[in-house]
Amino acid sequence: MKKLLSICSALLFGLSVDAAQVHFVASTSLPSQVGQYNSSYISTDNPNVPAMLAFITNSSGPLPTSPGPTWDFSQAQQDTETILRTDIIAPADGPDGDSFANATYAEQDTAETPAPPSQTAWRYYSLTNQGRTYYGSYVPGTEADGLALFSPPTMDIPGTVTNGQTWARTTSWNSTLDGYFPIYYQFSDTSIVDAQGTLILPSIGSVQAFRVHEIQGYIGTLYGTPYETVTNQYYYWLVPGLGVAVQITLFGNNTLYPATLPFTNSVERMYYASYFTNPVLQTNNPLPGNLHIQLQSGAAVLNWMPFTNSTSYQVQANGSLTSTNWRVLGLTSSTNWSDSLTTTQRFYRVVGEP
Repeated sequence: MKKLLSICSALLFGLSVDAAQVHFVASTSLPSQVGQYNSSYISTDNPNVPAMLAFITNSSGPLPTSPGPTWDFSQAQQDTETILRTDIIAPADGPDGDSFANATYAEQDTAETPAPPSQTAWRYYSLTNQGRTYYGSYVPGTEADGLALFSPPTMDIPGTVTNGQTWARTTSWNSTLDGYFPIYYQFSDTSIVDAQGTLILPSIGSVQAFRVHEIQGYIGTLYGTPYETVTNQYYYWLVPGLGVAVQITLFGNNTLYPATLPFTNSVERMYYASYFTNPVLQTNNPLPGNLHIQLQSGAAVLNWMPFTNSTSYQVQANGSLTSTNWRVLGLTSSTNWSDSLTTTQRFYRVVGEP
């Protein structure tokens, strides 16, 4: 006999979310208080990047009928992924922190796996209603000096971000190659918010997000002669209250990185943030499997925790909890589902199958 694991929740439809009213506010969304941190799964040379960048991706069944893509990054940690932790620290606690006199906090990256943990990068910022000011970074382990002190500092994320918005920035810094040869870097980039939709994260669940496409260019000059020209593409998803939740970098011919690094891209997808609680995933009376429903741009987005000994899930709906005639909406191996809103009451349940 098939082992049945089911949970249910109710929602009165006829409601909708006006996606046009959603926007990202940097001062209330980006972590900036010492002690805050988040954790992400990170992979390099990921062959699935083209699908991740598609405007419409959803492995869980029907797509929402309203405008806006759904990006599904909810998969459990993969064998090719390690864990990256980013802590908010005081600038003085980071390498060369005294070089960034106007910074009010720093982000410190730590590769938690594979063991032992190792700190890999520091970025120095301040945050106001006008946006996030980026003063520079310290990234050891490349052929260039790890310290990059930007002149002038740049605003990498504006105070308010909405769909279709664009911005640009330029800066420069001095460094050395191999600890001796002086090199001068000029940096420029252009950014556009090219989409707004639903982002599904592991453990965190479904959230509204804005995708930013950023094109970064570097020119390195050695003794007045061009030494390298590099162009990288950078995609990241901004989530209100959470910050930068997913990051995909497509590396160009970047000689700043040792040739032994076997990647042309990197993917980071956040699964925990100490400062963020998704209200949809909270309940005073948790049900087995934790099925939660969230209204997202004309659709009901369901998320649940994996069931023990289940490899697939049957999503069912009914107009009444007392009825036994549950309608099967579909089968999925994922732990999320999207269903278009209706004008009538609808209950859901999820049945786990071995």
